Amino acid sequence: MNYTNEIGFFTRVTAAQTGVVNIGSSSTKAGLLGILCGSGATAPTVQIWQGPTTGAGTTIIGALTCALNAFTRVPAYCSGGATIYVSNVASPDLTIYWNPLG
Repeated sequence: MNYTNEIGFFTRVTAAQTGVVNIGSSSTKAGLLGILCGSGATAPTVQIWQGPTTGAGTTIIGALTCALNAFTRVPAYCSGGATIYVSNVASPDLTIYWNPLG
């Protein structure tokens, strides 16, 4: 398969960023591709909303437990950026792959 649209940006989420992570902004569009979960003691739980704040926009994913050392595809279009909340882990090691759209 050829995933030519999967060339873009990545955002790292580490221990210092446990909690809310913003992808893009309220004035940008983002195409989410997926989340790579690095090794750790426990698997983090991820919630994703469309828009700049948690709970205020459309829910993309209510609760996703990321598998350790695995990539989880999350193909989603977010017209006002995306807000990702990471919980259930003290030291996350996530890489979020996404594309700016327009």
